[in-house]
Amino acid sequence: MASEVKVNSAICGFQHKITGQLEGKTVITDIDTNCSKVAKISHMEIPKKETMNIKENYVMDQAKDVCCTTCIVPAGVLHVCKMELGMLSKTLAKQSERVSIEFNDD
Repeated sequence: MASEVKVNSAICGFQHKITGQLEGKTVITDIDTNCSKVAKISHMEIPKKETMNIKENYVMDQAKDVCCTTCIVPAGVLHVCKMELGMLSKTLAKQSERVSIEFNDD
């Protein structure tokens, strides 16, 4: 069963649905989005070995000249990859429901 996450980019007003499926040593991801920038990376075939580092990885390499610097979609794609590779529990992820960044006045 494919992994799926929803990314709410409230600051820019877009919501994205990211799905991924492990096929051999590759995670195939697709992004359903209305953002023209994110749409440019809407289908990726991500080698398993290139999901390990936080900065130097296939997803960030594809997004670096396409997405805005504050875009959280690449992180969502990496979460899907980690779930498909068994490095992030799907059960734990579903129990947690969301990851958030909160902006405070303090």
